[in-house]
Amino acid sequence: MRRPPSRSPLKVMIIALLASTCASPVLAEPLNRADRAEALDMLVRRLDHYVLTERKPDILARLASERDTLLTLDDDEAFRSAVNRVLLETSRDKHLQLWRERPRPDGEGPSSPPTPEQVTEMEARDRFGLADVRQLNGDIAYVNLTRFSGHPGVAGAIDSALAEVAGARGLILDLRMNGGGGEAALNHLMGHLVPAPVELATLYHRQCAPPPAERPDACEQLPERAVQRRWSNAVVRPTFPTQPIYVLTSSATFSAAEELAYDLRAEGRATIVGETTGGGANPSGMMDAGPNFSVIMPLAEARHPRTGGAWEGVGVRPDVAVPADRALQTAVRLAAGLTSAPLSPPATPVR
Repeated sequence: MRRPPSRSPLKVMIIALLASTCASPVLAEPLNRADRAEALDMLVRRLDHYVLTERKPDILARLASERDTLLTLDDDEAFRSAVNRVLLETSRDKHLQLWRERPRPDGEGPSSPPTPEQVTEMEARDRFGLADVRQLNGDIAYVNLTRFSGHPGVAGAIDSALAEVAGARGLILDLRMNGGGGEAALNHLMGHLVPAPVELATLYHRQCAPPPAERPDACEQLPERAVQRRWSNAVVRPTFPTQPIYVLTSSATFSAAEELAYDLRAEGRATIVGETTGGGANPSGMMDAGPNFSVIMPLAEARHPRTGGAWEGVGVRPDVAVPADRALQTAVRLAAGLTSAPLSPPATPVR
């Protein structure tokens, strides 16, 4: 009997980020038909937790109708991709995905999770996702943020990075390759971009009735939602409280990165330049789908208190629509109106 795979907090974060960019994890040894059948059965049970309950019947019906076809796929990645195609076509939810795990070899004990110090060190290696911070001709700040860290140390990293470009007359914030992540970066960055704490998207979490003894993992969802109201951080000296902001987006911009663009637009604080974003608003968690697979499961709905809507399924549409690989040059031209000299964009790869 295979043991369930262990997951460190860092691995959970990495898998969640990969899901938002549609990357594929490294696969373990191929499984047999019984293993894949077990994964489908567990996936069906886990869908009890899916926050968009009205979509569950269609998902279950489609999985049932294609079950035999799915189980004939003897390649694990082909199986996973086919299941995810069914999930996406029936739910229209890019967060809802099945992932292949790497089980531990027989006899190998559980790995120890990283210590807080190790997690901090790993986060700091890429400066908490702050891939590039510079000034263009001394007038316009450019910040390329490739992920949203949930680590509390990200606040200090953001403070330090923005201090490097303090005094710039405008900001270009590059989120084209940002697949989302944690709230800590979102809340603190918003505190630097809006002059006072503002309310962000409200989260409506699904709630479960007490599960029966024979189904400890079950969820009979209650009609009431647990409401979580959220605000941006109070920053003593915001770096860009009133200056013009240009946010660069692509179809790969997802989840928390989309929320930043959406929240800034709701506050009238940014011009969005690039492509419509991926359209994943609903917060998710990772659950086991048997010992060999995991499922990213949306557990709450997001709705912005100012607009009454969100970006789930539709994305954030740009104010200035251009291909992603031209978004930076376009934003530079827009920002050039704030300066007395033309700007030269940094050489930053997009794809």
